[in-house]
Amino acid sequence: MGYGSEQVDIDRGLVGHRATPLGDSPFARNAPAIGIAIMYGLASIVWLSAGQALPGGRWLVTHLFTLGVLTTLLWSFSRNFAARFTGGGDLREPVAATWALALLLGASITSMVTGRAINAHWPLVIGTVGIMFVIAMNVVTLRRLRARAHNDRFVWVVRRYENAHVLFLISAGLGGMLGAGVVPGEIYLGVREAHIHLNVLGWAGLTVLTTLVVFGPALLRVRIEPGAEKRASDAVLRAMFGLGIGTLGLFLRSLGRSIGDGAEGPAMLVLAAGFAIYLQAVIVVAMPLLRACRAHDRSPLRWSLAAVVIWLPVGVAIDLALLVVGRQSWNVGLAVALLIGVFAQLILAVLLYVTPMLRGRDFASRDVLIARTERLARTRTATLNLGVVLALVADLTPGLTTTFVEPLMRVGWLLVLLAAVAHLVVILWPLGRVDPEQVRSTAAARYRNPPG
Repeated sequence: MGYGSEQVDIDRGLVGHRATPLGDSPFARNAPAIGIAIMYGLASIVWLSAGQALPGGRWLVTHLFTLGVLTTLLWSFSRNFAARFTGGGDLREPVAATWALALLLGASITSMVTGRAINAHWPLVIGTVGIMFVIAMNVVTLRRLRARAHNDRFVWVVRRYENAHVLFLISAGLGGMLGAGVVPGEIYLGVREAHIHLNVLGWAGLTVLTTLVVFGPALLRVRIEPGAEKRASDAVLRAMFGLGIGTLGLFLRSLGRSIGDGAEGPAMLVLAAGFAIYLQAVIVVAMPLLRACRAHDRSPLRWSLAAVVIWLPVGVAIDLALLVVGRQSWNVGLAVALLIGVFAQLILAVLLYVTPMLRGRDFASRDVLIARTERLARTRTATLNLGVVLALVADLTPGLTTTFVEPLMRVGWLLVLLAAVAHLVVILWPLGRVDPEQVRSTAAARYRNPPG
């Protein structure tokens, strides 16, 4: 048989294979949380675009994202990954229970942010209790999965997820105390900054660091370099201890400032040492992934992932520098570096990765969806990251007048919003007609190339 006949047989087999219906997606249980997160993401865009025209202001936008988007997805994906990394492959709970927990979390977040926006006490309390209940229940789920693990390789991943969940509960408790007005003035600033850091660097940071170690290579479609996993697992543990030391320093600095006479000096050393340890751990995790992004072009998501692993140490370094010089660290620039440059960008990359598996019910449909992620991938990523850079320059560069700062900030946020909307269009646009014989994505084309 000649080469032409062999290629015809290969194409026929691939066409039939591409049109065959597929089973459940490995990310099917994430679907309700993804839907809730997308709705909160759209709400965040609306509130951010409206400025002061809508109630709640900057506080509400921040919590719409950190709770509605970030917390919802961290809760959902930590469950999914923990089940797979422990060898169980499934949560062993009814699908209805997963939906119920996701809806309870979404409703609790709505109650909490609504109560805060309109200064209503009971919706705030009920929402906070509901959020903490769902997260606490997930700690039990993670412990159960770890107890019945079929292999030991990734048990550390589940343990770090548990630690991050506990830090979220501590952070939520501190936030509740701040909202209730029971925190003494002498330590109010320290409690506030501890709440922020335990939430952003603890709950989100530790979960993301842990997940990057084991899921980052999948996003890049590569194998990570030998030994990187062990170094990274040790680094995530150091990051947790560094965060604990740094948080203690925040409390001590607040007390020292209330005492006066230079009493905050030793606290600054504790604070700086703790967050320096955290920063070093972040760099250990980031470097192998950054090298993989540079060395391989198998995934259109490599641009986003490269930006994430650059912004993460940069954001932590900015935070550390601001803490050392005594400037309030949670400002617009740092919020953009971490919340947008790291977490929002990583969320968009993960959603682009899972969308073909969620929406494509055969390989031809997945090919269409993958092709969309490949189209203008660099442009979308460059637009988002240019927006982050402009916002940082506007916020952190000394000596800039209001004449320059305000336009830079507006343009930066506009670019971020445009990039976010463009990503959501790629994720949500209707599938349309699919031709199994037409190959659209570079990824699918690799499998149709003739042998040899």
